[in-house]
Amino acid sequence: YVTSRDGHLFPAPDSFRPERWLCRDAAHHPFASLPFGVGKRSCVGRRLAELEIHMALAQV
Repeated sequence: YVTSRDGHLFPAPDSFRPERWLCRDAAHHPFASLPFGVGKRSCVGRRLAELEIHMALAQV
């Protein structure tokens, strides 16, 4: 939550701007968004959550 609201990485972090995820900006930091964590402390349910998202989108 905190990294997603960093004004240096995401301009206007409190506004809803989905296009920020569509552009390939050179200033984009590769580790700016890690919702499931990384390394030994990463979320054990990551794959399950991703599969549930895919299933929900397939039914829409």
